[in-house]
Amino acid sequence: MFSADDLRLFLEVARRGRLTEAAKYLQINHTTVSRHITRLERAVENRLFDRTSEGWTLTDAGLRLLAHAETIESAMRVAQEDCLSRDSSLTGHVRVIAPDGFGAYLLLPGLVGLQRQHPDLTMEIVTANRHASLTPREFDLAVTIERPQARAVTVQKLANYTLGFYASSDYLASHPPVEQIEDLYKHVLIWYVDTALDHTTFNLLYEVLPNAKARIQTNNIAGFIQAAEADLGIALLPSFIADCNPRLQRLTAITSKIERSYWMSIPRDLVRLARVRVMAEHIEQLVADHPSGLFTAH
Repeated sequence: MFSADDLRLFLEVARRGRLTEAAKYLQINHTTVSRHITRLERAVENRLFDRTSEGWTLTDAGLRLLAHAETIESAMRVAQEDCLSRDSSLTGHVRVIAPDGFGAYLLLPGLVGLQRQHPDLTMEIVTANRHASLTPREFDLAVTIERPQARAVTVQKLANYTLGFYASSDYLASHPPVEQIEDLYKHVLIWYVDTALDHTTFNLLYEVLPNAKARIQTNNIAGFIQAAEADLGIALLPSFIADCNPRLQRLTAITSKIERSYWMSIPRDLVRLARVRVMAEHIEQLVADHPSGLFTAH
């Protein structure tokens, strides 16, 4: 028979790949960790790790136990957090993956109130534009541009948003006017490098302008904005970001509506965790309360 402590130490060794690193993180002696792992291996009658000079890797039996150990860990967290008062300050970590525009220009600036309410909660915001290959082990909550395909997650549409073409007033004053969408072919266009996004999202510019050639390419929206502010060209940007920028001007002659959606997903075994629920509710409120009013109901 093995204990919850055995499983907890097993999880840390599995995640960190080295017994000494797990012991350091847990702030206990490495011989104690080794003793728990040995006891666990005797209980399951299988070797759980291959020990090499490069680290400890899970065996097939270890991989099978890992799934059960993570389920037990999640259930224990849910039980603990369900017993907390709604007014209690949360602790631990919550990891959010979000597109660079959403993460940098909406989520991070909007965390002030949440951080003050839960000062001991560590919030990890990872901006990433490639979402097709995400697995539930990589996040507690994910906001994505495309509908997630990962299994074992709950998915909801968070909001619709629009995009438009923007440039600096100096650029527009010194270049030919844009009176219809085809006029954009005469201009320098700013867009993503082809490895920066999932395929369908990268194609957005080319759905609007099939023969476009982006002469300025970068891997994030901050780069788009800086390039446009520097009079380099015209960028296709989310309106909830660009309309709040006084240095950029929307090309209002282009009236065709470009709309996309944000999706929010949570691994099913984490849905009841208080810190994940609180973060999800906070993100929904940020979208609903955005002063631009440019998000539309899902």
